[in-house]
Amino acid sequence: MNPYTFMVRSSLLLLITLLTTSSLWAQAPDINVAFGVIKFGNSYVNVSKKTAGGTVEPGDTLEIRTCYWLPNNYLNNANYYLVRFLSNIPTNTVFLSDPGIQQITNEGVLYKQYTSANNDDAASYVASPATGAYNVRMNLGNSASKVTVNTNAANGGGQVVGGTNKPKLNSGTLITTAFQVKVTGAVGQNITLGAAQLRFRKTNSTSTATSDYVIKHTQYQIMITDNAPICADAVGANIVEEGGGTFDSGSVQNRAPRSTDYTLAGNVRKNLAVGSEIDDGYYTIVNNLSPRASIIPGARKQPDCNVPASLPTTDPLNCNNRMFGGHWDIIGDHTGSATPAGNLPPAAGGQGGYMLVVNAEYATIEAYKQSITGLCPNTSYEFSFWIRNVCTNCGIDSNSTQTWKPGVLPNLTVALDGMDRYSTGQVDTVGWVKKGFMFKTGATQTSIDISVRNNASGGGGNDWALDDIFLRTCNPNLTMMPSTLTTICDGDQVNLSCVVKSFFDNYINYTWELSTDNGLNWAPTGHSGAGIPTKNATGEYEYQAFFPSFLGNTAMDGHRYRFRVASTSNNLTDADCSFLNTTTIAVNVEYCHVLSTKVVGFAGTLVNRLSRLEWAVKNESTGTVYEVERSTDGTSFSRIGSVSGKAAANGAASYTLTDNTPVNGAVYYRLRITEPGTQQQFSKTVLLSNSDLELALLKLVNPFTQTLSFDLVSPAKGTTVISLTDMVGRRVKQLSTPVTRGLNSIKLHHLEGLANGIYHLRVEMNGQAINRQVVKAGR
Repeated sequence: MNPYTFMVRSSLLLLITLLTTSSLWAQAPDINVAFGVIKFGNSYVNVSKKTAGGTVEPGDTLEIRTCYWLPNNYLNNANYYLVRFLSNIPTNTVFLSDPGIQQITNEGVLYKQYTSANNDDAASYVASPATGAYNVRMNLGNSASKVTVNTNAANGGGQVVGGTNKPKLNSGTLITTAFQVKVTGAVGQNITLGAAQLRFRKTNSTSTATSDYVIKHTQYQIMITDNAPICADAVGANIVEEGGGTFDSGSVQNRAPRSTDYTLAGNVRKNLAVGSEIDDGYYTIVNNLSPRASIIPGARKQPDCNVPASLPTTDPLNCNNRMFGGHWDIIGDHTGSATPAGNLPPAAGGQGGYMLVVNAEYATIEAYKQSITGLCPNTSYEFSFWIRNVCTNCGIDSNSTQTWKPGVLPNLTVALDGMDRYSTGQVDTVGWVKKGFMFKTGATQTSIDISVRNNASGGGGNDWALDDIFLRTCNPNLTMMPSTLTTICDGDQVNLSCVVKSFFDNYINYTWELSTDNGLNWAPTGHSGAGIPTKNATGEYEYQAFFPSFLGNTAMDGHRYRFRVASTSNNLTDADCSFLNTTTIAVNVEYCHVLSTKVVGFAGTLVNRLSRLEWAVKNESTGTVYEVERSTDGTSFSRIGSVSGKAAANGAASYTLTDNTPVNGAVYYRLRITEPGTQQQFSKTVLLSNSDLELALLKLVNPFTQTLSFDLVSPAKGTTVISLTDMVGRRVKQLSTPVTRGLNSIKLHHLEGLANGIYHLRVEMNGQAINRQVVKAGR
C-alpha cells in the first residue's frame, strides 16, 4: 500500500521580504484541507556554539531536531495512532549516547529522556541498522511500547491526542524530537542530515491493509569550515536589494506593498494596527512596532499591566501600546544606529526606517532568500545582518501556560547555494545584535543563492526583527611601507612595499600604480607580481610585496605610488573586483647638502593663540633665506612666511616671525633654510598647542636599516618605553627614555644585526600605547 506522504519543500523566494512555511496540507487526494493542517519541520542546533553562533567545525556537537504541530481537528478528529519517529544519523558524524535520545519542548527544554539501548524504553539507537531500518527510532504518545526493532513497523507506536497531550500549544500538541551527534569530518567535507520521518495512522490498526501517513524531512547539507568571523577590515558596497538591505524608510507605519513583494501559499504578510496584530506564521514591515504607534519604549508590559494600578485605555503607558496587550518591544529600526538599543520609534506620521518583523511559524521554516549575480570570482565576502529578539515575556510551559520569560530564542541558519554555512546561535533579549560570517566565492563563481532558515519553532517566543542585511566584499588589510610621506635626499635609495593581510589566502595578485599630478591621474608602473601568503601569529594570511628599489632624483619630487591587489590577474583589471589602499606613498626629493649656516636654536611660544617663532644662527652665508613652514599633522607642511638673512658673512643673527593664524589644537613648525645655489636644509620641528596633547608618533622612518627613528608627541613630561618585537613575539630591542611635553626625537640604534623582515614597534607611556608595523629592509 502506498502511504500518504508529506514532503518539506525548499520554496523559492525573491528578495528579502518573503517567508516560507513548512505547513503543508496532507497530500492524500481525498482529504479536505478544511479539516486542519499539520505543521512540521526539521533543523539542527550547533550546541558547541549555542549562544555565540558560527560555522560547523570538526569536533562540534550538533543537536538534530524535528518538530510537529498536531492540531485537534486533522481529518476531523484529534487522534493520531501508532505514532513513531525514525531517523538515520548525519554523514561525517557519530551518535552521542550521552545525552541519548530526547523529546524536548520548542524552547529546547527536556521533556522526556530515553536511553539509546534497545528494548528498555520507547526509543533506541542502532549503529549499523539492517537494510530498510534506521539508526534511531522513537515510539511517541500514550501507551508507546519499548522499541524492539528499528524498522518502520507500526507495532509499538503510541497515541497522541492533539491539543490534549503535552506539550500543548494552543489547539494542538507540539512534539519535538532531539538527539546529538559529534562532527568527525574534516574542514572542506560536507554533512548530510540523515533521512528522517514521522509515521502515524488515523485508525488504531496495525494491519498492513491500513496506510501510514508519512512526514518526510529535508536532508539539509552542511559544510564543515573554519569559523569565519565578520569582516574586520574595510568593506565594499552592499549589493543586497531592498534599499541596500535596510528595507528603506517612510512616514507611514506599514510599508506599502510593492511589485517586488512575493508571497507563497501559507505565508501571510500583515499590516500592524490595533486589532490586527502579528500572529504566529505572519510577518510585517513597519517603522514602529507598537500597534498604536507609541513612542514610549518603557510602556508597561505583562504581567504588570495593572501594577501599581490600572491605567486608562488612552494612557501612553498602558499595556495596549504593546503587541498582544503587553508583549513585544516598542522600537524603531536599526539603520544608522550605533547601539544595541537601535532607533527610537517614530510618532504616527513621522519619518522612520522600516524593518522586517517575524512571528515565527510553529514549524521551522525558511525566512529569507535572494539570488545575487555580478560577484567577483575567488573573492572574500561578508554576509551579515542585525537581528533583535523582540519579546522578553512570551514564553509558555508544556501546558501552554505563560511563564513571562522570553521563551523560544530565535536561531537562524544561513545557506549558500543550498549548503548550510553559518548559524547565529540563540538570540537573547539584549537588543540589536550583528550576526554574520565571511565566505569565499569559487574560482569562476559570479552568482550565489543566499537563504536564511529559522532553526527554532514558534509558539511562545521566537519573535524577531531583521534589518541592515549586508553582502559586501571584505577588503584585505593593506599597510604601506613607508606610510603616507617619505622625504629623501637627491640620489638616495627609495624602498617601497606593502604588507597584505587577509582571512583567506586568495589575495595574491598585485600591481603598483604611479601618479605624477598629485593623485589626479594614475597609470601602471609595469611592476606586478604574485605573493605567497603564509599564516601569521594571529591566524591571518600575510605577505609583503616590494616595489623595485630606485634612486630618487628631483624629477621624481611629488610622485605618488599606490598598491592594487586582487584574487586573480583578471580581477586586477576590474575596479569592482580589486582593492586599493586608501593610503598612498608620496615621495618628496630634497637637496640635502650640508650648509654653512647653522641653526643653534629654534623655539616658539604662544601669545594670545598666535605662534611667535624665534631662531638663532651662526656662520650664516650671505643670501641665506629662511622659509617658515606650518603643519597640522606633522607631515604635510605649507609655507607661511619668509625671512631674509641679515648677518654679515659667516656671522651670527637672531630672527622672529609671528604666525597670524590662531592656533587651534596642535600645530607644527619648521624652517626650510636655503643658501645661494639652491642648497637646502630643514631645521628641527617645533610643536605648539593650546590644548591637551595626545600621545602620537610622527615621521617614522620605515623601512629602517641600522637605526629606527621617529618623533614622539608626549602629552606630559615622563618616561616612555619603546620595544621592538619580531613576528613570533620575541623582544629584540627595548629602550626606556625620558621625554618632555611636546615633540621628542627618538632613535633606536644598532639594529643592523636584525634579520630583514616585519617587526612590531610599541611605544608605551602612562597606560597608553601606540603600535606600528615596521620593516627591516636591508643594510
